[in-house]
Amino acid sequence: MPMLMSKAVSNFFSQLHEQPWVMDVFDNLPDILFYIKDANSRWITCNQASLRLLNFASVSEVYGAVEHDFFPKIIADAIRADDLDVIRNNRKIINRTELIVDEAGLLTWVSTSKTPLMGKDSCVAGLVGTTQVLRRLDDLPQAYQPFQAVMQHIQDSIDSTINISDLARISCLSESQFRKRFRALFRLSPQEFILRARLQRAAKLLSSTDMPLVRIALKCGYCDQSYFTKQFRGFFGMPPRRYRQVWQSSADER
Repeated sequence: MPMLMSKAVSNFFSQLHEQPWVMDVFDNLPDILFYIKDANSRWITCNQASLRLLNFASVSEVYGAVEHDFFPKIIADAIRADDLDVIRNNRKIINRTELIVDEAGLLTWVSTSKTPLMGKDSCVAGLVGTTQVLRRLDDLPQAYQPFQAVMQHIQDSIDSTINISDLARISCLSESQFRKRFRALFRLSPQEFILRARLQRAAKLLSSTDMPLVRIALKCGYCDQSYFTKQFRGFFGMPPRRYRQVWQSSADER
């Protein structure tokens, strides 16, 4: 399989107008994922940071994969839609902030850029992408900085009711302006963003503590455990208890 995969990668590169020989550089950047995909949004190759995040040991494991092999459906659908927009419309994506799942199963903010790769036939043959893990809110791209205080307020208030009117006030915008600008930037409504922030906190507590589920639900702003379980399962595709078993077992193996 490695030899066949290597030949397939070489064949892919041979059809490109310019060959992106930059893999060695990106292999030395721990917080930047670098990857190349074909015209069907399938992974061709990637750097070591990408392999670590996807919990793979070699490029041969990622070759031919799609996002639905790695991430929850909601996240994978959004990434694939972006990929196809880049490939089909020959359009760049620059510094788009989004949530993905990291190597520990945690929702993690990243900034992603994607550029079409042109073939020798002048058609788009695939894309090259970089995804930078954002460790702090200060790392957000400049376009997102006006909402930094809003994001901080959401993080600080995750265990309580978060009112959209308060977020609009923090942004010095009317509520209607805030909703419109927020969705245009994040491609999520404020409510959807808050939900993902709650799930982000819940996933971290599930994988890193033995805290009872009912207490995690309360610490993440849910009024009861059953509603928390329903929303968690809807996003991650498994109930909280199973998620804890999977990722704590994975941590033990590492």
